[in-house]
Amino acid sequence: MTVLVVGGGITGLASAYTLGKAGIPTLLLEGSARLGGKVRTETVDGFVIEHGPDSFVTYRPAGIALCRELGLGEAMVVPLEPRTVFVRARGRFFRFPEGMGLVLPTKLRPFLASDLFSPLEKLRMGLDLVLPRDGQAGDIAVGPFLRRRLGRALVDRLAGPLIGGVYGAPIDELSLDAVVPQLRASERRHRSLLLASLAEARARARITRASGTDGNARERGHAAAPPPPFVTLAGGTGQLVDALVAAVRAMSSVEVRTGVAVEHIEVSGAGAGVTVGLAGGERIHGEAVILATPARVTATLLDAGAPEASRHLRAITHGTTAVVNLAYRDDQLPAGLTGHGFVVADGEPLTINACTLSSRKWPGRAPDGTLLVRAFIGSGAGRVHQGSDESLIEAAHRDVAGTLGIRGRPILALVSRYPDAMPHYTVGHLGHVAAAEAALAPFPAVRLAGAAYRGAGLPDCIGQGQAAADALIGLLSRGEAILEPEP
Repeated sequence: MTVLVVGGGITGLASAYTLGKAGIPTLLLEGSARLGGKVRTETVDGFVIEHGPDSFVTYRPAGIALCRELGLGEAMVVPLEPRTVFVRARGRFFRFPEGMGLVLPTKLRPFLASDLFSPLEKLRMGLDLVLPRDGQAGDIAVGPFLRRRLGRALVDRLAGPLIGGVYGAPIDELSLDAVVPQLRASERRHRSLLLASLAEARARARITRASGTDGNARERGHAAAPPPPFVTLAGGTGQLVDALVAAVRAMSSVEVRTGVAVEHIEVSGAGAGVTVGLAGGERIHGEAVILATPARVTATLLDAGAPEASRHLRAITHGTTAVVNLAYRDDQLPAGLTGHGFVVADGEPLTINACTLSSRKWPGRAPDGTLLVRAFIGSGAGRVHQGSDESLIEAAHRDVAGTLGIRGRPILALVSRYPDAMPHYTVGHLGHVAAAEAALAPFPAVRLAGAAYRGAGLPDCIGQGQAAADALIGLLSRGEAILEPEP
């Protein structure tokens, strides 16, 4: 009754862990020599280097819940104060308006007082208050939707850098339904996005006041402060992978094999289960399989057994990204350097998309007297990714030092490359995912999970891995159900 999990990134690990807790015999297969995928933390000369994601969101609970379950509750840390972020636009820095939510203000006064937008641009955004609902059926791109309601300035300086930066694709290509479906829901419910954002902020404040657990805050006559949108672990996100790997390896029902490349999968209907073929000719049979590999890899594995699913998975495009970690001494920094970093507005003559001052944002990230910086170079950089690591370092250093006024060369520089690894949730994305899943419906023992489908963040991947495992646990627990296609 073995379940095979192909892919040992955070998604596959979450699947194996969930199956192991249920006592299901499980074999986890990972092609590389290490587990964890893009989640990798390294300590170099006292600097805590995040090669992949450096934090995860709190409003999706799967990440925090798993950390607590693994005994990492006390290791979770919140961003340092002050939580100031800037936007690089028109050749200068603008402070991110206080109370901004997902590119929409939750507080009106700070937004109106911000110098990020001119009075005329704010007036244009005010048209949102009177514009009718869009009413367009089907998926559309985020950029045109927001531009129609709020104008070009907000899209270029906030929505593009924030949403486009997270998903690694131009905002005019990103799917509204896949990336920010709440915006369409807000328009349908409130008509105005601005009114919706303000109303939802007031509702959250009422809930916080009603359920606040901070006794001191209640005595002072106000509710406890809301949690920050992001948290991380004291030892970096790799600490979660380490704990998860240790937990999985300790489970008697789970076997882990690394350095084994799966080349193909044989699937059939009623009762035959699945067979994976490894490089070198070994074949392994299982009752079911969770494919937690990147979409393009999964498509290749399914070419023979489920070609229609493979075709739709190949339609999910991917982009190339790089993370450049740079470190400087304090005596190289300008006076008054503050904040957690900045995002780069569309049209700025920079190679990087964003910059995080890691040691100003998170505790314990750099030795005293130094600054650790993470610069992001997205797929829009084009030919830059074809260059050497040294050329990427030079481009990142030039932008970081030039904009922040840092003197001299970095004392440490490390590059992490992710070629064709960032899934782009372009218009029609959820349709491709649904079509791939529909094509696999005759094979209920085959499940898909991972960043390419319904969320690319750590909690999304963890949740998808757990959900795929839970679905198979349900099928296996019903005995015969896994032998026949689901109705």
